[in-house]
Amino acid sequence: MFGLEADLIDGLQAGHPKAFAEAYRRYHPVMLRVAAKYTSAAVAEDIAQEAWMAAIGAIGSFEGRSSLKTWLCRIVTNKAFNTYRENRKEFPATPSLALLSDSSQDNQFSGTAGHLSEPELATQTAKVQERIRVELKKMNRDHANAILLKGMSPMTGSQVSEVLEISHGNLRVILHRARNELAALL
Repeated sequence: MFGLEADLIDGLQAGHPKAFAEAYRRYHPVMLRVAAKYTSAAVAEDIAQEAWMAAIGAIGSFEGRSSLKTWLCRIVTNKAFNTYRENRKEFPATPSLALLSDSSQDNQFSGTAGHLSEPELATQTAKVQERIRVELKKMNRDHANAILLKGMSPMTGSQVSEVLEISHGNLRVILHRARNELAALL
């Protein structure tokens, strides 16, 4: 009944329960995988469910400029970023200090890491990571999203570009600007 994506979208827009069941069957697993890249499995399920609620509420405005799968994954990504901003402790990973620059010589620890004991280095690293979390929350959303996706997930640059719906070249520019912005704030 909903073999083609266009038929599925029409069914969703018309509010057919079978269309929703088919969309859920097709896209929920990938939505969970996208959410799990940003958070724990337990929170990923909540994010995916929130994304479904948002998608069903907004399906009438879906214009087809991307595939339904891409559109749903973008909603999941936005929900994950909102969750990240609201409750950072649920996310297991933190941005790496390597995100701040392409060369380790710009790193805040250069020249000092060899002089710090392991506990001192761990304390200093935790302080910097917390500062990064705070500054990411204040940054331009596109810049913060690019850093979080590229630095906290196993996604390739091409995958990040697709999720953010920008060209790969534009992603590189945004990452460069975002890293410079973050480095200046720290």
